[in-house]
Amino acid sequence: MRLTNDKIYEAIGQAVGDDVIPLVKYLKDRRNISEFKIAEKINEEVNRTRNMLYRLHGCNLVSYHRKKDRQKGWYISYWTFNKRRVKDLILTSKRSEIDKLRGRLEVEESNRNSYFICPNLCARLDFEGAIDFDYKCPECGALLKHQDNSKTIEHIRQRIKKLEARA
Repeated sequence: MRLTNDKIYEAIGQAVGDDVIPLVKYLKDRRNISEFKIAEKINEEVNRTRNMLYRLHGCNLVSYHRKKDRQKGWYISYWTFNKRRVKDLILTSKRSEIDKLRGRLEVEESNRNSYFICPNLCARLDFEGAIDFDYKCPECGALLKHQDNSKTIEHIRQRIKKLEARA
């Protein structure tokens, strides 16, 4: 899998949050940059920058080492972006999505043809839920209609196949 900048930023945005992308853009091709310099370059407060760096560190996307400033007595952290870890992050998120889809597929297949849907698309209920609400939508009160979930099952299978092909 070839990692483009867009793939890197998308994966990091999903895992950590879109607010860290300017930090990653700055740190991407640099090594051992102080948190104060990073904060200055991305125009953020040092505390906010540290928060972003710690979130990235939680996913092993950055590493750091600390040195003590001899004049002030403070510890300063120097950060490096781990580009190799992004591939692992992407594969892990794909595996997680595949697992969720497999779980949903199992539920859909075990309840085949026992779903009811509101004609206004407010709610989708299984058989027991439909009985509990007397076959009326809990949101708008419209009469629920029987839903054939074979298209949903097929759609989930296709998504799983597509993700497995890319993983």
